[in-house]
Amino acid sequence: MNNTHEQEKKQFKRLFQQQGVDKLTSRFQILETFLKLEHHVTIKDILAQLGQDKIELDEGLVLNSMELLCRFGFASKIEFDDKETQYEHRHLGLHHDHMVCIKCDSILEFKDEEIERQQFKVANVYGFHMLQHKMEIYGICSKCMEERNIVLSLNKARQGEKLIVKELEAGKNMQLRISSMGLKIGDTIEIVSAGLGGQMVIATQANRLVLGAGMAEKIRVQPFDQIKISSQDRNKESRDILEPPLLLSQMKTGQEGIIRKVSGESTLRRRLLEMGINRGSAIYVEKYAPLKDPIELVIKGYHISLRVDEAANIIVENVKFKKR
Repeated sequence: MNNTHEQEKKQFKRLFQQQGVDKLTSRFQILETFLKLEHHVTIKDILAQLGQDKIELDEGLVLNSMELLCRFGFASKIEFDDKETQYEHRHLGLHHDHMVCIKCDSILEFKDEEIERQQFKVANVYGFHMLQHKMEIYGICSKCMEERNIVLSLNKARQGEKLIVKELEAGKNMQLRISSMGLKIGDTIEIVSAGLGGQMVIATQANRLVLGAGMAEKIRVQPFDQIKISSQDRNKESRDILEPPLLLSQMKTGQEGIIRKVSGESTLRRRLLEMGINRGSAIYVEKYAPLKDPIELVIKGYHISLRVDEAANIIVENVKFKKR
């Protein structure tokens, strides 16, 4: 990655000089700061890093320089819903999509070759020539889900969530009001919108209901996905004997599992995600090299190699030997 940075610094100087861009020295400092951060950043983040490096530059110049970096292909501008504009390093020839946690604002980059192929297939069916695309998935990250109570008040749910009504912590009169609206324990609901002057709009079957903050606080719900998963677990007649989660580097030849977490420093993690190694994907250990390094793997139908120290950044669950 450092070699890439050095190449881009040279390209920056050449292109900006050719185009006669002013304040080249200051703009080059902004480029260096941006490349140093190497993650999704706002103008405020860049200004903060410049301050730490004891470089004082005008916010307007930083904003204008980032726009130029986007124009010349060194950066990409990202705007997630109503969040502050962010910028990320654009690696030429590489594409990835994003998952955005609506609770903690964390951003997960991922690449899925099957999704990429399907998009081209759909475009082709409609006779459409696709030039570029982006996918943004909004939801709640695994960390926030782990910290969240299984049963919560409806007013703490987020837009887009599907939930099951578990109980009503309300007096008799309010229970009658809720019942008269057509809402009862066991109903599946979806959050249409929230935070509108304290009101919440929900959908149950084909009905839309508007609830005040006080009423929503009295309705206890459970995320639909958790109900669904627990139900599947109870009804499953048999299951394989699985080992506890392992580091990928600890798995044996012939074992397969589901990727639970991809960690490591930012550059390595980005590269792993761009290879399609992301949470929820199945991965199979095909073999180890004669000296036990690297590891030959199969993921999403592709054969890849990873060094053992790289594989140590990947946690895999549901590990078992693949049936032949």
